[in-house]
Amino acid sequence: MNGVSFMVPFVVTGGLLIAIALTIGGVPTDGGLVIEEGTIWDSINNIGEAAMDFMVPILAAYMAYSIADRPGLVPGMIGGLIASSEDFYAGEGDTGFLGGIIAGLLAGYIALAIKKIPVPKAVQSVMPIIFIPIISTLIVGLIFIYIIGTPVASLFTGLTNWLESLQGTSSIVLAIIVGTMIAVDMGGPFNKVAFLFGVGLIGEGSYGVMGMIAVAVCVPPLALGVAPYIMKNKFQREDVDTAKASIAMGLFGLTEGAIPFAAKDPIRVIPSTIVGSVVGAIVAALSGVGDTVAHGGPIVAVLGAIDGVLMFTVGTILGVLASLLMLRILKKDVNLQETVAVAANNEGSFSSNNEPSTTHDKTETPEEKSISENQKDKSYQLTDLIQPEYIHMNIESSTKEDTIKELINLDAIQPFITDKQQLVNDVLDREKEGTTGMGEGIAIPHGKSDGISVPIVVFGKSDTGIEWNSLDGELVNIVFIILVPAKHKGDTHLKILQLLSRQLMKEEFKNKLLEAESREDVYSILETV
Repeated sequence: MNGVSFMVPFVVTGGLLIAIALTIGGVPTDGGLVIEEGTIWDSINNIGEAAMDFMVPILAAYMAYSIADRPGLVPGMIGGLIASSEDFYAGEGDTGFLGGIIAGLLAGYIALAIKKIPVPKAVQSVMPIIFIPIISTLIVGLIFIYIIGTPVASLFTGLTNWLESLQGTSSIVLAIIVGTMIAVDMGGPFNKVAFLFGVGLIGEGSYGVMGMIAVAVCVPPLALGVAPYIMKNKFQREDVDTAKASIAMGLFGLTEGAIPFAAKDPIRVIPSTIVGSVVGAIVAALSGVGDTVAHGGPIVAVLGAIDGVLMFTVGTILGVLASLLMLRILKKDVNLQETVAVAANNEGSFSSNNEPSTTHDKTETPEEKSISENQKDKSYQLTDLIQPEYIHMNIESSTKEDTIKELINLDAIQPFITDKQQLVNDVLDREKEGTTGMGEGIAIPHGKSDGISVPIVVFGKSDTGIEWNSLDGELVNIVFIILVPAKHKGDTHLKILQLLSRQLMKEEFKNKLLEAESREDVYSILETV
């Protein structure tokens, strides 16, 4: 996932430049749009193709980086370059994104293994910049050239040819698989695997699978964004605010916008979104919709990267309608009894065993009592879970791993930690699924763990910046870490995550946090959330 995060901007940039060049400067011919040589549009097209050429090397480089840190960058980058160059494989073509994944894994774990070899202290300082990159690059390169490169290239070429040959019922089967994977976990591993598959085929000049994905990714958030407005008897009043954000995320092709709804009612919502995404993907497949960039949603169509905009729109609308129909069939009406039941379910103690507690429990700490009482109101406030003592104004660490450990080590939250190492591991495991560096200097690491007994939010601020592999590549200055017990029945972490995301999109809110000089200043700002 780390490799995908860094790769996507290259593919989006390259794809959109190519799309712009073809749309404006392309001349219609029997073989499609052709750009005249020597024109400015030819230059823009060449720049776009250059950006696309970085796709596999960047994927492999940052996969290796996520495994072995900086020593993995060089072997990953060079391994990815070898994987994507057909000159090494006797006319079999290149190994595509499959080879890039293999190169990233090989480079990362080989570099990591070399890092663990004991060496004299005199050599330790030059190991990361000389010996590890050279040795691991040589090993990865030779393995690809002499052992696995040609078979993988043949496999990828055959796979690409097979996908391009799919027509009629065969393409429907592929659309069903793609649509299901996109919607089943809404931005999780299955979603990312399908997305990466489509992105890899873009590099081979095959845009059909990405066309299916472009429709499928926006259907769940758009459908759940519309549903609370037209099915008021099946949604609660608070869902309307969530729906607004869901629609916005759907327009920009972000499936994650549907997560809050799925978290509250997964048994009914997830099947509904799967059906909608599958319907949309099938329409895209049968009508030849293509997507030339590694992204989806209406925003991509507006920017001119969709082939077959009309059927893309039709597929999206039909997918949304299919999801709405399923929601109407599957979701139960919200009545007074259900509302009371949901509220009662959320009133339980946040202790590790999830047994309901009352304010008369003599073993309940004042902090736990306060949190329990606050949770009776379903409209969560950030200050329900954060105290001034949970605010750390001077983060000393420079990496995300050390920062997470530093914040979890705050004295004020120690009474609620039952297993510190487990808590740290669970938060870091979540980081491996995809960076929580949101961009613009903000990170929101989070995790559910058996290592903590009550939900807590910790704030940290760094003046020097923290390396976090953020989406925009910038250092992080503001960190909110959300810690929730693994057995907690509610969806507190999702609600707080959504609340924080909305607030941190406001420039004024971010600036106030950056300018705050004391924990009291920060807490007073958070009280307004």
